[in-house]
Amino acid sequence: MVRRESPVNGPIAVRHVRANVPVSWPVLDADRSGFQDYFAQLLLESPGLKGRVLDIGCGQNLPTALRGLVGQYGTMDGIDPDPVIATHPLLSHRWNSPFEASAVPEGNYDLAYAYNVLEHIADPRAFFSKVSRVLNDSGVFWALTPNGHHPFPVLSRSIERLGLKGVARRRIGRDESGAMRVNDYPAYYRCNTSQAVLSSIHGLGFRSATFFHYPCVQWDTYFPTWLRWTPRAWDLALGTRFTNLMQILIIRLDKGGDQD
Repeated sequence: MVRRESPVNGPIAVRHVRANVPVSWPVLDADRSGFQDYFAQLLLESPGLKGRVLDIGCGQNLPTALRGLVGQYGTMDGIDPDPVIATHPLLSHRWNSPFEASAVPEGNYDLAYAYNVLEHIADPRAFFSKVSRVLNDSGVFWALTPNGHHPFPVLSRSIERLGLKGVARRRIGRDESGAMRVNDYPAYYRCNTSQAVLSSIHGLGFRSATFFHYPCVQWDTYFPTWLRWTPRAWDLALGTRFTNLMQILIIRLDKGGDQD
């Protein structure tokens, strides 16, 4: 499923993994949700999923892309600052609060994950410190987020700074589950590269970090039809070919070391 690169030795064992998918725009265009399926499969293969799980930024239900997790986890708790968490049907315990200031018990979880959350983190050090504290000594954290080396975060931040996010929300519309494809939370992109993550987690008790890179071509939906040739040209020339420029970054942080 993946092609593994050489590890980097240091205080934290670091590894980069490139998803073994065809470097072909037509193939990626035909399977635009492939990165979501890839993330779901990584979670399903993680031993911690069978224990106690924390969904950070859980919203009101599992997103469509992660519905395959239903029945596969031990118990699931959730944390979200949005009051819609009250209607989430799958949670054993829930906290309607910012994660960093929440009363989530420490040392309690085998696995925690954040799906499309890291781009909204204003203080990465505080966030990862809390992640480390809520995980047990062998716990693992997973996250999926846009890669900070890809043009999409620049485009996203520019739209927000120009006050056009509401226009983008209306234009791009809803996904198959009925959720808006563009959320209304501020996006900062302060922990969306491997370098930013490693800097933020230094000294927090993580023993290994693995960064998975997946090419994705969905960002052309942010462009008017007549201008979509520009992101497609980027994808053909760079975004599907060079690991560090692929749009999707998936992060795994282990407190007990790499378990694979």
